[in-house]
Amino acid sequence: MTKIRICPKCKEPKLKNMMNVSGWLAPPMFECLNCGYVGSFFLEVDLDNLLSDDNQEEEKES
Repeated sequence: MTKIRICPKCKEPKLKNMMNVSGWLAPPMFECLNCGYVGSFFLEVDLDNLLSDDNQEEEKES
């Protein structure tokens, strides 16, 4: 199982690590390249579950 981090706001897997000025004292911060969310909270999901959810949404839209 491969786990990936996704944005809690837009649910897209486009998070990148931000540099932390305080170093090891503060939790790591992430920035979403899709919606601009910045924070230390993220969702971690199985890649298989994310792909199956995307396929189900596409079927509903059709």
